[in-house]
Amino acid sequence: MTTYVLNEDKMFSDIADGVAIVINSETGIYYGMNGFGSAVFENILSGAAVEDILAAVKNFDGAPEDVDARMTEFVNRLKSFEIVLEGDASGNVTLDASVAAGDNFELMVNEYNDAQELLLADPIHEVKEETGWQPDKVALETDEEVVKAKEAKIK
Repeated sequence: MTTYVLNEDKMFSDIADGVAIVINSETGIYYGMNGFGSAVFENILSGAAVEDILAAVKNFDGAPEDVDARMTEFVNRLKSFEIVLEGDASGNVTLDASVAAGDNFELMVNEYNDAQELLLADPIHEVKEETGWQPDKVALETDEEVVKAKEAKIK
């Protein structure tokens, strides 16, 4: 049985309202999944084996004949983007057939780079173990005139 874990060295993921988003903290590229892809991804992260997920999907009414190929392609994309790594995990499959049918059994994961600069500019990338993410005091502006001018631009 093949199980995967999130590549926590590079990736942060969240699933909200049935939609998975994964951010690569090294590149600023993020990934979005459709509803069915998100549901499968959530099962993968919960430790369910890909073979068990596939078996459950095959039992859904309307499952296409090429569902094996679709699942393989989806998992291969997750691996090629380095979102998941093979790992030891165990969990049960919990999938809703209506989510699969609603997306016509399409498993999608798309790559986006439109927020790359913003995500890489986030100060979380400048975290130092000793001091945290706050800048050194010498880097902070102390001239009141300069501070007021900068604040005025923000307003």
